[in-house]
Amino acid sequence: MNLGYLAGIFSFFFWGLIAIYWKQLSFFDSYELLGHRIFWGVLTFLLYFLFKRPWGALRSCIDTPRKRKLLGVSTILIFTNWFVFVWAVGTGHVLEASIGYFINPLVNVALGVFVLKETLRAKQKLAVFIAFLGLLVFLSSGVGRIDVSLFLALSFGTYGLVRKKMNIPSMEGLFLEMLISLIPILIFFGYRFYTSEISFFKASSYEMFMVSLAGIATLIPLVSFNYAVKNISLTSVGLLQYIAPTLQFILAVFIYGELFTITHAYAFSLIWCALIIYTFDLVLFSRMQRISNA
Repeated sequence: MNLGYLAGIFSFFFWGLIAIYWKQLSFFDSYELLGHRIFWGVLTFLLYFLFKRPWGALRSCIDTPRKRKLLGVSTILIFTNWFVFVWAVGTGHVLEASIGYFINPLVNVALGVFVLKETLRAKQKLAVFIAFLGLLVFLSSGVGRIDVSLFLALSFGTYGLVRKKMNIPSMEGLFLEMLISLIPILIFFGYRFYTSEISFFKASSYEMFMVSLAGIATLIPLVSFNYAVKNISLTSVGLLQYIAPTLQFILAVFIYGELFTITHAYAFSLIWCALIIYTFDLVLFSRMQRISNA
């Protein structure tokens, strides 16, 4: 359980700061950047698998029709989530991306309660209600691209649920998702190469090197996240997930100078109030459990 929490904290810190990396790659458009994430990610996995040789674990990911169907669903969810996030960062919508990942814990809690039948204590219910009010402030204000925020929240929340229900090895499952995604990417790269529109061969040496790290930058937090999802409750994942959008918000407003309005301030205040209540309840409950088990 402790390793699960540590994995979750690490992955969300990584995602909170990853916009710094993607901003270095503004030379590439969103479509090609998504392709590099998948292409270099698959190559990174193949190198790793040369040493680990996890053929049995790979077979276990697709040994039933249900797993194959869910793997297709998870692939679509993570593929589209990556694309929208990279597009948002590249077009100056880091703040909307951070809002999406502030909303995402609500999605995790809702899925945990209504799909996985996880229960909420009284203070947790209060926290969810206050966070929902913060979401309503965003939705009613018309500030920014709220469609981007909602899509990122719903796609990644559903991805976490699907991966939890699949119960397959984290790294091997992610490799198969990326391998499936590689098919349309190779077609896309082939078309770009044929029409001389591919940016990679026009980039500087520095940009080529940086974009070649896209696979590693994608894999590290996702492997850690999938480990966390398998080992802690979905509601706890929702709590830890506030780390990433908080760091994204700091980058968007204080580093990249994106617009921050009074509406943002009201909504963020409500969401952070909910986070404090939820955190206090979780810490108190964990302490009581340790005492009762002593």
